[in-house]
Amino acid sequence: MTSNADNVEVPELPPGTVLRFAVSEWRYGRGPVPGEPFDLLITYVRISSARSYGGQWVWVDGHHVDCRPDHPPCQQALVSVAAVRRAAVGGRAGVQPPPAEQVVVDGAVARR
Repeated sequence: MTSNADNVEVPELPPGTVLRFAVSEWRYGRGPVPGEPFDLLITYVRISSARSYGGQWVWVDGHHVDCRPDHPPCQQALVSVAAVRRAAVGGRAGVQPPPAEQVVVDGAVARR
C-alpha cells in the first residue's frame, strides 16, 4: 500500500520488513554506523516526514536485525524514498536488483 502525504508517494511497509540500505540511501540515523550500509527491521515509516525533505527522504523507525523487538524501536534513520519504493515493488523482470533488499519475517513471503 502507498500513502500520499501531500503529493509525495511513499510506500507503507509492513512491520517486520527488513531493508538493507546502501551508504548512498541514508543520511542520518540513530544506530547505523556512518559511512556503512545497514539493515533495519522496520517498525514504522514516517510517511508525513517526506514532505519536509522534498519527497526524496523519509524517516523510518525500527530495530537492528539481531535485536529482540520486544521494546521500543532502538534505531531510526533518514532514508531514500526511492529505496523504500524499490523494496515495496520487490523488483521486476529484466531490471537489475536494487541495492535495498526486503525480507519479511514472521512467516511472510521473503522478497529479494
